[in-house]
Amino acid sequence: MIPGSQTNLQSNVLFSSTVSGRHTLVQRQRDTSRFSSASQLCSTRPRGSAKRLDTARAVATTTEAPAREAFGDQFVREGSYESPLVELQASKSDEEQPSIAATLLAFRPGTVADVCVIGCGPAGLALSSELAKQGLSVCLIGKDVPFVNNYGVWVDEFRDLGLEQNLDRIWEDALCYFGEGKEVRIGRQYGRVCRRRLRKHLLQRCQQNGVQFLAGLMHEMETEQTSDTATAGIRLADGQVVRSRLTVVAAGAAAGKFLHYEKAAPAVAAQTAYGIEAEVEGYEDNYDAESMLFMDFRRHHTGLWPDTATRLKDHEHPAAGDGVWGSQQEVPSFLYGMPLQPGRVFLEETCLVTKPALPFAVLKRRLERRLKAMGIKVKKIHEEEWSFIPVGGPLPVAQQPITAFGAAANLVHPATGYSIARSLREAPAFAQEVASLLRKQQAVGDTAESVWDALWPQEKRRQAAFHVFGMELLAQLDIQATNNFFSTFFRLPDRYWRGFLASSLSSRQLIMFAMWMMVRAPPSIQFKLMQHMLLDPAGKYMLRTYAGLQTGKAQSGDNHAMAAMAAAIVLLAVAMSLDLPHLVS
Repeated sequence: MIPGSQTNLQSNVLFSSTVSGRHTLVQRQRDTSRFSSASQLCSTRPRGSAKRLDTARAVATTTEAPAREAFGDQFVREGSYESPLVELQASKSDEEQPSIAATLLAFRPGTVADVCVIGCGPAGLALSSELAKQGLSVCLIGKDVPFVNNYGVWVDEFRDLGLEQNLDRIWEDALCYFGEGKEVRIGRQYGRVCRRRLRKHLLQRCQQNGVQFLAGLMHEMETEQTSDTATAGIRLADGQVVRSRLTVVAAGAAAGKFLHYEKAAPAVAAQTAYGIEAEVEGYEDNYDAESMLFMDFRRHHTGLWPDTATRLKDHEHPAAGDGVWGSQQEVPSFLYGMPLQPGRVFLEETCLVTKPALPFAVLKRRLERRLKAMGIKVKKIHEEEWSFIPVGGPLPVAQQPITAFGAAANLVHPATGYSIARSLREAPAFAQEVASLLRKQQAVGDTAESVWDALWPQEKRRQAAFHVFGMELLAQLDIQATNNFFSTFFRLPDRYWRGFLASSLSSRQLIMFAMWMMVRAPPSIQFKLMQHMLLDPAGKYMLRTYAGLQTGKAQSGDNHAMAAMAAAIVLLAVAMSLDLPHLVS
């Protein structure tokens, strides 16, 4: 998420053409053998064994290439081998949330809408209301389902959007732990979104602006050519065809099955998390219950007996201090905690990013062992959560007759998983641009291409490429390097780390962010940054995008300036590697 800022994968139940039966059968066969053997290995070694390995790192090494060759990025967007639990999460009910059909006017069959918005999550509702506010007729299509995910946001971002009233809990500070005894206080308010209140608020805005609703599942875009080039049709699962001047898919990353993407980009990765909202004992003995627990990367899930985590002493136990006993080769994960009221906490074990996705079973096992080691006793579980967020990967191309918004359009921060605040923030300006383009009365394809160029101009593509570069780096770091990276990250000037998390830094500012990281990081991270820039495909992808080569738009002087700035980072990395302080001081 970082956790709690989930991208909703409800699109797995919003579309009728889901993962094929062949894929489902193959994935189950593969994962049954793969992860049952992993569980056996983990359970047959004593808990205190330094040789015990969580096999996720080995799995990632041996299966990444075959997985992408066999299923591609879309397999990951649809939940990968965890799609049954992703669908279970999306299918949760909440009787306290009103139905969309009871709130909005019904769409009249046979009429032509200005815009069809596919998807009824936060991005879809926010965009629909903003489009209708521009005077456009909007047909909202999707399943009439509630919001079911836990959303965590920075309070200042929601306050700027005028949505602070939709937060049901605010913490004045957020805590991080990057090793034993290494507490970092971020000094920024964090909030938990009340999903019932937010959905009600967004539905009311849709109602006030005249959005119409049609319950249905999108099946395909109509490809039949007609003389009416100003509209296009989408066919629903029940055979009904709805025509509009523009179609915008806003139903999560799985909607990527309807889109076309750029070539030669890094593959889609995943952030996974397993969480519980529970009544517990002992949380206050380990953490400040008045602060949000943002990240705890301490290795309490391995090598410790119950109730021993708080008694670790440096030089007396191999997991104390900076020790990573038993976890040197595993995919890192961290504990995320929202203390809601005395004795009740939302706790989540999160893998920030990796390829392939770290299984929910591994995360659940780590969470259970971590809590036991800390002496936190779970008395009653009120809710379980399975969060699967596809991150990174290629961006959509402009030359296609359908557009997208939110996670479907890759508006998810590749390095953090944040998306909800960005989608809500960008909806008004995006709607204004769509309204302006529709006034030109162009053909559907021309309008869609212009919309894509407005959503993903070259500047934003540079920013996204930089974020993907950061994501690919994080996916390769072990636990020690991860702790070093984030210790450096939160020591940067506030405007840089806050801007990075909010996706608000320009491409030039991101270059400065990289320089700050390079100068302030310990030598081990400096070397990894340099190596990643010069040798990893993500570094080449970022440089191509900054230079305008990824989209074939390298003629402008601005692109040359961007390429020069990116080259400065390469030179800085080389200077660091050659230990030339006079060049970087």
